[in-house]
Amino acid sequence: MTTDHGAPNIRPRTTTVLLVAGCGGVLFIATYIVLGFLTPGYNSLHDTISALELTPFKLAQQINFLVFGVLLCMFALGLRREMQQGFGSVLIPLIQFLDGLAVIGDAVFIRPVPHLVCDLLAFNAALCVLFLFGWRFRRDPRWRGWTTYSILTAVAMMALLFGFGMANHLGGPAGLMEKLATVVRTTWSVLLVARLLAGSRLAFAPDQSATTRIRVP
Repeated sequence: MTTDHGAPNIRPRTTTVLLVAGCGGVLFIATYIVLGFLTPGYNSLHDTISALELTPFKLAQQINFLVFGVLLCMFALGLRREMQQGFGSVLIPLIQFLDGLAVIGDAVFIRPVPHLVCDLLAFNAALCVLFLFGWRFRRDPRWRGWTTYSILTAVAMMALLFGFGMANHLGGPAGLMEKLATVVRTTWSVLLVARLLAGSRLAFAPDQSATTRIRVP
C-alpha cells in the first residue's frame, strides 16, 4: 500500500487501530436500531435514541453510549497521531475528544437537563470538527472535494437537528430526524477512515510546496 505521493505507507499499527475506531458510529447505529425493534412500545420515528434509556433496555443503551464515546475518544487520539502538524492538528482532535466525552456523559447522565447538555455538546463538537476539517482540506489537493463534502455534511446535520427540534415540539418524527443526523455524520467518518486505510494521509507530505501547505496563522 502506498500513500497519495507514492511513498510506502508506514503508518504505525496503533494509529491505524485508533483511526478505525472512527467507524464506531456503525456499531452505535446498529445497536440502537436493534434495541428499538426489541423494545415494546418504542416508536423509532418519534422516539429519540436517548428514550431507550427509559425502557427495560436501559443498561444496553447506556453501554451503547459508553462504547461509542470511548471509540470517539480513541478516534481523536488517532487523528492527532495522523495529522501531526498544520491547521487544526491539535484543535480538531481536541474537539473530537470532547465529542466522545459528551457521548460518555449521555451514558452516565439520564436525567433530562445534564443529558441534554451532553447531547448539545456532542452534536456541536461534531459540527465544529466537520467545519475545521473543511478548512484544513481546502488547500490540500490530495483531498479535493472533501472541503465541500465536509461542509455539506455539517449543513445537513444542522438542518436535521433543526427538524428534530421542530418535530419534537410539534409531535412529528423527531426520532427519525435525530437518527438521520447520526447516520449522516457516521457516513462521513466511515468514508474518511476508508480513504485513510486505502493509503491517503492527513499529514502533510515533506515535498508539499509552501503554497499547498496550510499553516497556522
